[in-house]
Amino acid sequence: MASCITNCLLEWGLDNVFTITVDNASSNDVTVKEMYKQLSNWGINIMDGDHFHVRCMAHILNLIMQDGLKEIGKSVKLVRQAMKYIKQSPARLRKFKECCESQLIACKKSLCLDVPTRWNSTYSMLDVAQHYELTFERYSFYDIGYLNHLRTFCSISSEDEDRTSANILTSADWKSADWKNVRSMVKFLETFYVLTLKVSGSNYVTSNTHFVEIAELNLILKEMMENEDGNLKEMAKSMKEKFKKYWGEPHKMNKMIFISSVLDPRNKLDYVPFAIVDMFGKEVGDKLCSEVKNT
Repeated sequence: MASCITNCLLEWGLDNVFTITVDNASSNDVTVKEMYKQLSNWGINIMDGDHFHVRCMAHILNLIMQDGLKEIGKSVKLVRQAMKYIKQSPARLRKFKECCESQLIACKKSLCLDVPTRWNSTYSMLDVAQHYELTFERYSFYDIGYLNHLRTFCSISSEDEDRTSANILTSADWKSADWKNVRSMVKFLETFYVLTLKVSGSNYVTSNTHFVEIAELNLILKEMMENEDGNLKEMAKSMKEKFKKYWGEPHKMNKMIFISSVLDPRNKLDYVPFAIVDMFGKEVGDKLCSEVKNT
């Protein structure tokens, strides 16, 4: 990969490469090291390549959210199976639409199935599903295959061994537990969905917002770890552990994250030192602030 990229740089005549942003696969770490060597050999490694490697914020967010979603996977998986079953057949979709009309559901959003490795698609799936809670219940009266599909899924899922065929989807147990989880999840995930859209933008500058969003995410997770909702509390704890892995230690963070925030005229050197001390504590924070100013 390093060879391909450096060949492209030569072909395009690009000799001022300051940083490269990649996701967090180990193969990409090797790629960055090899590119660092090549740029050093060419004598064009800006600032000795100290700030060359920038980790993809959107990918880290994805990893953080994936860890969080594991904590209430049961409810998410049931919604996923329900969506999958209905979307497999045009006839089922037609019947589902009829059920919507009979229940006077005003929502016009289309059913969507998530990609398990992309948490924002899971958010979209759950957001749509919560609007059709009554429709799913109504549909179960017309299609016994639907309930059988969910029963089969639950019977082979180790997480759902305590469920019986009598308490799936149409029961009070489903409505009070799983749908409640889904609604809580949607509200919680919406903040992170908006954040992901912000930092994934390609038609406007995003680097100046990264540290601001990281600091805000840290505050949100702290707050959620004190939440009365047990599910969200456990989810936040799991997310916080992953957060610490990438952004919990200053030496693991490229200082350009802080500098690009300083260069935002709304922040300058007022916001960044304050946020750094808040995130890492005074002793570590003051040392890092000094390093950022020197850089």
